[in-house]
Amino acid sequence: MSKPVVSSPLRRAFPLVAILLLTACDAPQLLPPDARLPDGSTYSGDIQDGYFHGEGVQEFASGMVYTGQFQEGYWHGDGELESPAGWHYEGEFQKGTMSGQGVIEDDGSRYEGEFRNGEFHGEGRYEAGGSVYIAEFEDGEPVEGKHVTDYGTYEGEFRDWYYHGEGSYAFTGESEDLGSLTGTWEFGEFVDQEEYVAEAPVPEEPALFTETILVEDRRRLNNQIESLAPEQAEAADAYFLAVGGDGTESVFMRDIQVAKTGLQAQFDVENRAIMLLNHRDYETFPLATRPSIASALEALDAQMNPEEDLLVVHLVSHGMQNGQLLLQQPGIELPNLSPQDFAKMLEPLNARRKLLVISACYSGQWIEPLKDEDTLIMTSARADRTSFGCGDDSEMTWFTKAVYQSVGLSLADPDAMFEDINQQIRTWEEEIGMEESNWSYPQSHVGENLREWLSQMPQPAP
Repeated sequence: MSKPVVSSPLRRAFPLVAILLLTACDAPQLLPPDARLPDGSTYSGDIQDGYFHGEGVQEFASGMVYTGQFQEGYWHGDGELESPAGWHYEGEFQKGTMSGQGVIEDDGSRYEGEFRNGEFHGEGRYEAGGSVYIAEFEDGEPVEGKHVTDYGTYEGEFRDWYYHGEGSYAFTGESEDLGSLTGTWEFGEFVDQEEYVAEAPVPEEPALFTETILVEDRRRLNNQIESLAPEQAEAADAYFLAVGGDGTESVFMRDIQVAKTGLQAQFDVENRAIMLLNHRDYETFPLATRPSIASALEALDAQMNPEEDLLVVHLVSHGMQNGQLLLQQPGIELPNLSPQDFAKMLEPLNARRKLLVISACYSGQWIEPLKDEDTLIMTSARADRTSFGCGDDSEMTWFTKAVYQSVGLSLADPDAMFEDINQQIRTWEEEIGMEESNWSYPQSHVGENLREWLSQMPQPAP
């Protein structure tokens, strides 16, 4: 099942609400009616001991209006909050935030239930986009309960708005139940497929297109896994995983193919590679999802000799400001990949030596969670900078072009190699007249154990 899009209006609303704590006035003297605060807001209402206290109205220059009870300068008690963006909250407040029982409505969505610190927290009912959640919420998200749609009803555990954990999904049609899925779910995917009970043939509608894709996709991934070549005794093999995250642009498909070709110049990875790609033509490669990435890593690790071989991972997509790698497939909603999630995937592997290439905006945030003495990490940008060449009009990302083509992998001296890569990127940035404040500043980490191993590894003939 795909992630519901109904959560997005809430996420737009809450960051605005959570910061509205500055209703107190520090002045010791009594305030006049219609007092104007330093932030430009105005207040009309009861005053006590120099604070807004009692019934009142606070209006902000942005158009936000709070009407209700105040206590010692904070919104506290029953009140209403009206936003110029169109959402409206009515209910209880504590110390300036929505806390207690309340109702919020925004662009066709409605939540009624408990709040804590400006988030859904406790028992509640959320309606949007033709579906209803009746659940226990924590920090703005459902954790356990029921999700009812036109196609069926899920009852069980949630994570990040996905069906995740133990749960049951019952398909429904116009006249009768069409079967059910009971068992374990991972980020919206049903992974315990033997528990499917078909009570009647499932028609093409509402059998979800998503499920058809995922079943076929697992078969494509298994085919790649089964074709992996074994490692060669007393030889340094490389096993390669490529992940193209954003399926709305073809540049990432070209990118992972260039990366494989560049690596092939040093290692025989033709039958030692798994290629995962989100793309408009979803049949090109297996999809890049968090479960498929974890499965691919496990499969590569099973073939490797941890004392002789190198695991090479190339991740490319759009990067989010929080460091997450965008995983996006047309027709399916996928959770993004964070560096912390990826680090957890690597933890159980036997593979010691790793080369990780991350070509995405803000990818510098991947270094700290992943670095160790046996790993070389190269990222296309600093933690707070964007990188370039990720549009459909590009043949590949700039960083991939520099790493695998313009400079090329020269692993015997990774420091010199990365200096050349960095200089190549800087040259391209300067050639288009980019200001220094926008330079990407690629980052790297070289573990000392890996540095020594790479210096002794036989290099390909020029």
